[in-house]
Amino acid sequence: MRVKTIVNGKGEPQATEIAIPIEGTGGELGQRAVINLTSLISGLKTMKTEQDVVTHYHIICGFATCCELCGFMTEKSTNDLMHMVEHLVENELARVAAHD
Repeated sequence: MRVKTIVNGKGEPQATEIAIPIEGTGGELGQRAVINLTSLISGLKTMKTEQDVVTHYHIICGFATCCELCGFMTEKSTNDLMHMVEHLVENELARVAAHD
C-alpha cells in the first residue's frame, strides 16, 4: 500500500491518495470482479444514512471475500484493501452523522 499526501502551493495537506496493488489471478473475469469491487467501494460516498453505510460495508466485505476465495485477490491484497475500506467507512459514518 502506498500513501501519498497531496499539498497545495503553500505546502498544506489537501488530500491523501492511497494506492493498493491488487495481486491475484483470474484473467479478464478477475479484473472485472476487482473493478466491480472498486465501484462498490466508491459507492460508499453516496450513502445517505448510517444504516446505508453499514449495509454497504457488509456488501463490500462479502464481495471482497468472494474475490479472495476465487483467487482474484491474494489474502494480503484483500487485507490491505479492507483496512482502507474500514477507514473510509469511519469517514462516511461521520459524514452522515453530521447531516442528521
